Amino acid sequence: MEPEIWQGLRETYRPQQIKTLFVAESPSRGQRFFYLGNSQLFRFTYQAFIRVFGDKVGQTPQEFFLWFQQQGFFLDNLACESIGYLKESERQQARIRWIPSLADRLAQYRPASIIVVMKSLEHPVTQAILYAGITPYVLVLPFPTRTYHNQQVYVDGLSQFLATCKV
Repeated sequence: MEPEIWQGLRETYRPQQIKTLFVAESPSRGQRFFYLGNSQLFRFTYQAFIRVFGDKVGQTPQEFFLWFQQQGFFLDNLACESIGYLKESERQQARIRWIPSLADRLAQYRPASIIVVMKSLEHPVTQAILYAGITPYVLVLPFPTRTYHNQQVYVDGLSQFLATCKV
């Protein structure tokens, strides 16, 4: 999938007022994408929302995305192009290069809360927050893949946060 297609699909579900912004690393190089409802990130995010809000979040990915949008939730990426396939040193450099772009988007979005979806993104996202001049609540969670532990920590941590949200 081309980055323009990802961005167009993402923008379809962008709320007018973003209350909580999820920041992941970058779109996948393949056909997996949060807003297609076919990624690990979607699967475990949906689990947490169902746990806290029940069936009102919708039965299908599209119903969920509309509800997610209506409640002021949005997912964006640090990088607007795929960087997950890069060697670790190149990946770190790419993350640094994308900080100004994320800072510009954060200044526009002005979310009250940011969920950082990958512990290794904490530093670049924190830098982007500083550059944007905003002061959101920040929660850092592991990306919900690879290990059952990371999946459970993600779902549990997100569920605890969501339980404090008024929707």
